[in-house]
Amino acid sequence: MDRLIRPAGEGWEAGETVASTISSWEQTTGRALSADYRVFLIKYNGGRPYPNMFRHTALLPEEGSANPTEHFVDPFYSWDRAVDWSHELGDRLPAGCLTIGADPGLLEIVLSLRADDFGAVYSWVRNWASWGSAENNYLCPQASSFGAFIAALFDDDEQNGYDYWHTPGQDSLKLVFNI
Repeated sequence: MDRLIRPAGEGWEAGETVASTISSWEQTTGRALSADYRVFLIKYNGGRPYPNMFRHTALLPEEGSANPTEHFVDPFYSWDRAVDWSHELGDRLPAGCLTIGADPGLLEIVLSLRADDFGAVYSWVRNWASWGSAENNYLCPQASSFGAFIAALFDDDEQNGYDYWHTPGQDSLKLVFNI
């Protein structure tokens, strides 16, 4: 099955302008992006992928077990949105992470910029408490890298992911997706 992507907005806005903006951010912040995520941004600058489903496993502390649920990536943020939204989330965002996408609800997809798990992808339930508080202290591991997260996206047997993703008026904008 081909992996497809369509823009999050009206059209594609990627290329050297995005690469230059990322480089400026990296120089200003002293942080770096993983190579696979950087390539994705320069090629697509966000978008809505297909397949688009992933499993978030919320821990249920009272039971000590996991509660897996299926979610849609909708969307991966453009570079400007990732930076702006991460800044807006402030101390609620897990330390050393950058928001890179979301599901249609309260789940954020975050990329680690920390040395110990650099490039790893997590899902995080967005809330109003400061990171590290009792209400906001859980990151759900998704993949060791952005590329591995993309490779693990799936659709179910009923093609709910495709039905959610497909927009007939944007068929001309979808691209075969690879990083």
